[in-house]
Amino acid sequence: MLKSISYISTAVLLLIASNSWSQSTSTYFGEVMLGKVVKHREGLLYDVPPVSTIFHLGKVTQTNGSKSWHEYWGYPRLEQSIHFNVFGDSEVLGYAIAAAPGVGFYIYRGKRSSILLRMAAGFAYLTREFNPLTNPTNNAIGSNFNNTTQFKLSYETSIVKNFSLDIGLGLTHYSNGLSSSPNSGINVIGLHLGVKPTIANRKMSENNSAAPESITKHWGLNGYISYGVAEYVVPGGPKYPIKNYTLGIYYQAHPFIKWHAGIDYDYALGDYEFAIRDFQSEEVAVGKATSTAVFAAVEGIFGEISFRYQMGYYLDILYERSEKVPYSKLNFIYNIPYKLYDVSPYIGVLLKTHVAVADHVAIQVGLEW
Repeated sequence: MLKSISYISTAVLLLIASNSWSQSTSTYFGEVMLGKVVKHREGLLYDVPPVSTIFHLGKVTQTNGSKSWHEYWGYPRLEQSIHFNVFGDSEVLGYAIAAAPGVGFYIYRGKRSSILLRMAAGFAYLTREFNPLTNPTNNAIGSNFNNTTQFKLSYETSIVKNFSLDIGLGLTHYSNGLSSSPNSGINVIGLHLGVKPTIANRKMSENNSAAPESITKHWGLNGYISYGVAEYVVPGGPKYPIKNYTLGIYYQAHPFIKWHAGIDYDYALGDYEFAIRDFQSEEVAVGKATSTAVFAAVEGIFGEISFRYQMGYYLDILYERSEKVPYSKLNFIYNIPYKLYDVSPYIGVLLKTHVAVADHVAIQVGLEW
């Protein structure tokens, strides 16, 4: 099942990436980031290397107004990139090789310079994972295959004809969503420097603008089921499924923004098995495995791709819940462009966390009416 999640996650992210490869006004870029590994929590045993280096290569595309969402989101840039991360300690932390599609939103746009917030998410292979015998001090990450998330604040300015300098501050994070334990994750923060051929950074001609989209309905129903796995407590131990059922309503006042609210229901088999093996009763074990919550969410729509941030709070409806920390879900969704009786299907990948601690990664299938 874990491999299936990886394959479906890859397919969803390739759909995201395909949006930008289909655009025009593109160029290639390269950059280097010099930074430092930052420990996510206390108790991590590895020594922080003096310096970490990340080498990036990629393609960036300037949206041109050919699709109606381009104008609403400020004509963002769409990117694909691969990177090679030299953590600085080849024996304990090793290296990382990753690929991640992303988007860059303009904060400032001038005639010769611009400031962008760039975000990307994808998959990474780390060469050195935790092993109790051969690599016990890397108790931050327990798997070779992980996801990677990047945030960059970039200042771009022309330096010579047709070339621009790109400098800024970035964060790169690696995590497996607790599909393998341990999973504190590895973070690298640093300064990046790159050079790329100059591309347009402002609104294109009105002749390129697509016809505005209209909203067919403002209120509707939205529900999905998801299935994830988590390695429970013991590194190398069994992986238990986590099933989720979500039902809610949405309100759409704009073609590219939706607001959601509803109820979440989770059942984590690992919590049940742990309670039973701790000689607790069947009722107590089921209660520990069950969680019910209310949530609110906001969804940004980029054509057939959308990103939904969901935050929820646990309720004591079916069983008393000792966990009072709010949770978050980050959903990467592909909206299948077909309808049946006004019902729209979608698929996606979600990451559930409690504050900054990953709970699980899951695939999801949903319907919207």
